[in-house]
This record gives sequence, structure tokens and C-alpha cells, in this order.
Amino acid sequence: MPEYEGRVVFVDAVTTEPSAQAVIDRYPTQYIPTSVFIGADGGVADTVVGLLSEADLRARLDALIAE
Repeated sequence: MPEYEGRVVFVDAVTTEPSAQAVIDRYPTQYIPTSVFIGADGGVADTVVGLLSEADLRARLDALIAE
């Protein structure tokens, strides 16, 4: 999603990448797929368990960026 570059960071929590471990530790989830939306202040703004359509994902990202 290039239009969010520089404004949104996507972290794949289902990975063995060491760089993702700090995020996984701080914002644990139990179900896959789970999307956790973190605000600029580091707090959890929203959590969605289950699939998100592209339109719903974009709407949530746009709302988060607008805050």
C-alpha cells in the first residue's frame, strides 16, 4: 500500500524476523488473523479479529492517520 508509506508501519507478526519480536511482545494476539492498529502515541487504537477487506483496512488506516 504505497499511499501509506511513511505514515503507517505494517508488521507481520507471523514471522521469525527478530525485528518483529518487540511488537509481538508488546501487542500479543491469540487469533490469526488479528489486526492491531497502534496510534502515534503507542496505544492500541483498535483491534480486529478476523479478515479485513481492503476497503475496511483502508478506512481504518485513513481514520487512524486523521487523528
